[in-house]
Amino acid sequence: MAFKEKKLLQNTGWLLALQAINIVLPFVTVPYVTRVFGAERYGVFSIALNWITYFQLVVEFGFNLSATKKVVEVKDGEELNDLVSAVVIARLGLVAACFVVVIILGITSAATGDQLSCMLALFSMLVGIALQLNWLFQGLQDMKVITIATAAARGLSVILIFLLINNPGQLMLYSFLYSITFLASGVTTHVFAWKRYGIKMGFASIKQILGEMRDGMPIFLSSAAGKIIGNVGVTVLGGCQPSAVVGSYAAILKVPQMASLMFTPVGQALYPRVNEERMKSRRSAARLVAKFGIPVVVLFAAGLFGMAILRNPVVEILYGKEYLVCADTLIPLAIWVLLGIVNNFLGVQLLIPFGYQSLYSLLMIVDSVLSLVLNVWLGHAWGAMGVASAIAISEAVLTVALFLALLSVVRQSSAVSYSSHSHKAQHMRKDR
Repeated sequence: MAFKEKKLLQNTGWLLALQAINIVLPFVTVPYVTRVFGAERYGVFSIALNWITYFQLVVEFGFNLSATKKVVEVKDGEELNDLVSAVVIARLGLVAACFVVVIILGITSAATGDQLSCMLALFSMLVGIALQLNWLFQGLQDMKVITIATAAARGLSVILIFLLINNPGQLMLYSFLYSITFLASGVTTHVFAWKRYGIKMGFASIKQILGEMRDGMPIFLSSAAGKIIGNVGVTVLGGCQPSAVVGSYAAILKVPQMASLMFTPVGQALYPRVNEERMKSRRSAARLVAKFGIPVVVLFAAGLFGMAILRNPVVEILYGKEYLVCADTLIPLAIWVLLGIVNNFLGVQLLIPFGYQSLYSLLMIVDSVLSLVLNVWLGHAWGAMGVASAIAISEAVLTVALFLALLSVVRQSSAVSYSSHSHKAQHMRKDR
């Protein structure tokens, strides 16, 4: 038992380190490239990256959780090979489908010029994500090698960007250097999987591939809905605002997104513990979430409040005066991130362990639709401030919906508990 607990702590530590790498290293280059390219050129890149981010959601397809769970359950090496083959082939098929969409965007002139060129240069990012076996090593509780490999690839990308990017005409080169990290780490994970565990790619049947996609679908819907909410604003602005406004908003959006990513390891570490407590009782799980959730929310609230108050100096220091036009968007964006953290505790840490995955997915999908409508409406009316306010409003609506859903679950549980208690009491009286 002590060994398992030690391994869990070590794996959690490596997950935290991996998340720190994913947050810090890409962000290091942002203040530099925003000054090199300027708001308008960076806006072109941001629109292209935003499209690729949507495709990334499709390629990931929920396998990061559904396949990880199966890795824990699979004991036979051959079954593990089959699982890896099925997931990777499914992802590569999704990459091919996304490439067809990119071609259609080019043919229909929905994406043209430098924007289309950047999208094509960034496409290697999707291939890398399809190849990545992070989910495998997470299931095997062996994140050390993946963390080191990711750090090396990201570090090399950062160095190359600083060495090679020095004028506004290098947008395509920057896109390639940005995405090559994912391809390099994807190939590296296969090398490590083969060297350490003898796992290698093979053929997979259509039945196996479709089975994995079916299992990943519910997680894909809920995770995609959450990520779409944060990125749809850039898409809306790209259709109704100058590239300079899009670039300014996209750059500033990275600040609250980084704060949100800092919370991710907390949720990842807490989730399995909540499920353990849930096996005892829902009340025990709820107490654990409250114990950790309240101080975490207070801590992030303080940091986000400070970010909103100091928004002008923060934006000027990070990006330069050219980006101050969208600095006020940090106020609603800070509210959005804080409510997102609250919603993680209400939804991921409580509703899902309580067995309401479908309800959570439904609420997330409805919220993403609401966010899309508000983004289009408010974005056209008030530009960057409109789309920032839209996601804050939709997140607030989700908070209320999750709270009411949990309240309903608690009432149902209390009613069932009371009914069971009354039933037992009646039997006792009859026995007497």
